[in-house]
Amino acid sequence: MSLGIGITLALDLVPAQAAREVAYLIVEDKARPFQVVENGESRGGIVSDMVDAIFAGSRYEVDHQVYPINRLRQVVAEDQIEYWVAYEAVHWQTFGNHGLLVDEPLFTTHHVMLSCREELPDRITTLDQLRDLSLVTLRYFDYQPLDEAVAEGFIKEIPIDRYEAGIQLVGLGRADGFVEMESRLRFHVRRMEHAFDECMRWIDFSAIIPDFPIYLSVDIDWPPEFREFVARRIRELRSSGAFDRIIENYLGDGIAD
Repeated sequence: MSLGIGITLALDLVPAQAAREVAYLIVEDKARPFQVVENGESRGGIVSDMVDAIFAGSRYEVDHQVYPINRLRQVVAEDQIEYWVAYEAVHWQTFGNHGLLVDEPLFTTHHVMLSCREELPDRITTLDQLRDLSLVTLRYFDYQPLDEAVAEGFIKEIPIDRYEAGIQLVGLGRADGFVEMESRLRFHVRRMEHAFDECMRWIDFSAIIPDFPIYLSVDIDWPPEFREFVARRIRELRSSGAFDRIIENYLGDGIAD
């Protein structure tokens, strides 16, 4: 038995009484369907279910910890919590040098613009096609290079705090579009009784905001063997179709972003 295999087996087969706690960090608001929170408590979600599946049956016990987004960043930056796991994208850099990405991605995102404007093309390829439009975005979220066009003044941004409010603005014709990850928009549209389905169009926005992967970020204090274990479990669950089934549970068939 090689040393590497021996370490991995030792991590997986330690008796239950020696279980190591994993602090799984959850954003209190705006993270649905990746993380679902009700009354301050975790109630699943795509990423949350994936994390639970990764550690199921192992020596690790997952502790779901819910924080407002700014508080979450603070507890990590100030080292108030240790041995944590959270979801992340490369360009977000949410946790700075306090975290390391696991090499294997969970899934890939895809951005769309939800709109009732019939004259808009099915795919936005240049920012010029958005000139003088009023676009809904989530407050405090990063939408580069869309943010640059807003700063230059040829796109009007309507920042909102709730997905439902943005979807209503589009449906009522008070905004030209709502730019966001397709998975997040579809999750909320499906849960609205009056979602203006008769006019809603899903316009491809990937030429402006390219698709990008979502990873798990782990506390830098976790040993390399921990990241290797998580990466191996992600590969196993992805190849078995388990991750696709989790996504379908929240979004329906055919959406995997």
